[in-house]
Amino acid sequence: MQVREKTFAMSLRGLWERTLALPWLSLPGITVIVLLVCLPFALVEVPPLIDVPGHMGAAAIEAARPGNPLLKYFSWKWVFTLNIGGDVLAKLIGAQFGILAAGWWSTVLATGLFAGGCLATIRVLNPKGGHGAPWALMFVFSFPLLTGFLNYILATGLSLMAFAAAVWLEDKPKQRAALLVVAQPVAMLCHAIGGLLLGLLVGANALGREIDRLPAGWWRPSEWRRLRDEQDWRAIAKRLFILCWPLVATVVTIILWKFLSPDPARSMNRWRWDQKAWYFVLTLRDQSLLLDGATTIACFALILFGWLLGARWKWQLGLPGLLVFLLFVAIPSDINGSNFVDVRLLPVACMLLLGLQDWSAVSIDRARKIAVIGALLLGTRLVVTAASFADYADDYRKQLSALHHVEPGSRVLAFVEHSCLEESWRNTRRDHLASLASLYRQAWVNDNWAVPGLHMVIPRFRPGRNFTADPSEFVWSRACRGGRLRSVDTALKYAPIERVDYVWLIDTGMPRHPDSRLQLVWQEGRSLLFAVRPLGFPNWRSKDL
Repeated sequence: MQVREKTFAMSLRGLWERTLALPWLSLPGITVIVLLVCLPFALVEVPPLIDVPGHMGAAAIEAARPGNPLLKYFSWKWVFTLNIGGDVLAKLIGAQFGILAAGWWSTVLATGLFAGGCLATIRVLNPKGGHGAPWALMFVFSFPLLTGFLNYILATGLSLMAFAAAVWLEDKPKQRAALLVVAQPVAMLCHAIGGLLLGLLVGANALGREIDRLPAGWWRPSEWRRLRDEQDWRAIAKRLFILCWPLVATVVTIILWKFLSPDPARSMNRWRWDQKAWYFVLTLRDQSLLLDGATTIACFALILFGWLLGARWKWQLGLPGLLVFLLFVAIPSDINGSNFVDVRLLPVACMLLLGLQDWSAVSIDRARKIAVIGALLLGTRLVVTAASFADYADDYRKQLSALHHVEPGSRVLAFVEHSCLEESWRNTRRDHLASLASLYRQAWVNDNWAVPGLHMVIPRFRPGRNFTADPSEFVWSRACRGGRLRSVDTALKYAPIERVDYVWLIDTGMPRHPDSRLQLVWQEGRSLLFAVRPLGFPNWRSKDL
């Protein structure tokens, strides 16, 4: 058994080393780049990605044991669903190192797989022409990661890694098939859409290769009859079958999910076409409108007009990114309780389209200039990201100091001002910060995800119909959409204040009409913590008169 493992590992390494590649696509180069991409996380304890505190709060609920106050308020039910990668990873790490470490390491591992999978894919398909690799890496810190969609990022990273490995192993069909049969269910269980990418990439690569083998000008109608008569279509079908039959594992996984999972969340699938258009602008939104806008324009210009500088695509290189982009256009924006499904795909399409542009046919100087410009822009963005992480870490510490005034096991009703573009390009990333009350104070908070069939947290304590789970914590400032959205005053007007112990307002400012039951116990800038005191009835004994 050990001999077989050594032979398999040596074969992989031999395949890697035999093909000449650009320095940044070598094994040492990829390792160094992935470490640099993950370096900003070394500056923080809680990764400042929007949903990560929510994941950590859910992990605290899952890890709660008898005697933990959280069990009064929540229960956890493991279900067979295609959205559990981050939860499983957090459980495995948390069992040994604690929830805080689990949240950090889960995020870093997912980010590393995402970046490493991108580079590995470029390495196997475009080793001599992958001068666009730095441009592709711009989309690591893009909408899906910065929003904290860890299950999706983890699944996509696994899909890219498995796809690259499958290409390496094409001369070893049995080992390649075994890899794909195992990798597809694992990636799908992490996240349905991220796992689906593996089958899409494998199929696109196989189909693109066959298209490249067709004679020049095959697409002209005048050539179709000759093409029909001269091509060995049976041989083409056989080659496609050999490369694609392992993809049946994806179909089997979906069927098992349909039969074994509880009833999924019932909701209308919605196509938000305005949202699709906006995310061409917003997918790289981070700290600076100028830097993010310039990066977005430069990346899309390179995709659309790189051919004017000599970049080329074969079908085998261009079809994977093209099909991911078409899936982004076609897929609904909301599916069964899960939002932003489509916009997660756009960064992956851009990664593939930039990284698989073939620059090997242009002059060395021009190709190097493309790579150097991309590396400088990527380095600038990483420095800005690292600086922002340090700022977010400081802000998180200030906001979480409110929890020093919260009794363990309490009930905390939280409202956080959701940032909007009308006010600031930079996102505060405090949206789910309140979930950390469950981690640090074993407290109930109305911030958890609890969609049946999609999430595994089950609320036991329900203070009010619309104040039990996400998104009941969101409020907006009056500057957002002309003040038509729910404000903190509106939320407090209908909130079940009498059924909780604290009201935590994060970045909302002081309400215009504070409830008389709220006693201020902490304030940091525009964030406030109130203890709830019962009004009761006065004691009219004579000594009190």
